[in-house]
Amino acid sequence: MQKPILIVHPKDNTTRFLDRVKNHLVKTNPNIIHHFNIQYSDSSHQECLERIDNHNRDGLVLFFGHGRSNSLYGSKAPFYDQFVSNDAVQEQPEKYYGKEVFIAEENLSVFNNKKVFCLACNSNSKLAQKAVDAGAIAFLGFGDIPSSIHELKEQGENSIESSLSRMVKELKTEYNYIIKRSLSLSIHNSHTFEQLYDLIRFITNQRIANILVDKSYLKERRRIADHLYHFKSEMKIYGDKSATLL
Repeated sequence: MQKPILIVHPKDNTTRFLDRVKNHLVKTNPNIIHHFNIQYSDSSHQECLERIDNHNRDGLVLFFGHGRSNSLYGSKAPFYDQFVSNDAVQEQPEKYYGKEVFIAEENLSVFNNKKVFCLACNSNSKLAQKAVDAGAIAFLGFGDIPSSIHELKEQGENSIESSLSRMVKELKTEYNYIIKRSLSLSIHNSHTFEQLYDLIRFITNQRIANILVDKSYLKERRRIADHLYHFKSEMKIYGDKSATLL
């Protein structure tokens, strides 16, 4: 019998910090969670799509990765963006592999009769609605989740590199704590999507207060708090909010 929760995590150095969430959930819930780490190959991506498609009816899919408003990204190798010769790519294809579009409108049907928690940037709009239109029972998505200096700069942050680096470190720590804590409690208590949503907001508010009050040594604390405010404020649920995680 299949386990009711499937974690999907495309391999990407920029989302390795989410390993702590995935590993904690798997370790504490070994009988109900299995995971698929997508490797640097088309065959691994195809196998993952089949795994999602064949996942339990009414099962829960947790996606940890990158995305945009109309698609979820696949795995990206460390040298994906490097300009190299075709010969170099052919010699070591896995070193330069990148899957820009993994799940989009044409294959959203893999979420049919599934419940989806999507920790990916801009998964709170078109993609979420189309997933529900394609048969997903419920879909919880997020807005921007900056977790790199590049992404902070895209959002208008123009501080020096050392300051941005501190912000990235703190944000990654907070995302990990908030999501790990919220999912752990919600899975244990078989919460609904709406209860999970409320719990994420509650815990995020706690972390914002902690940063502002207890981390006065961080000169970037107000900007970090602002990003966490947007993190919890831009969440949206599509479909059946009363659907339970389990």
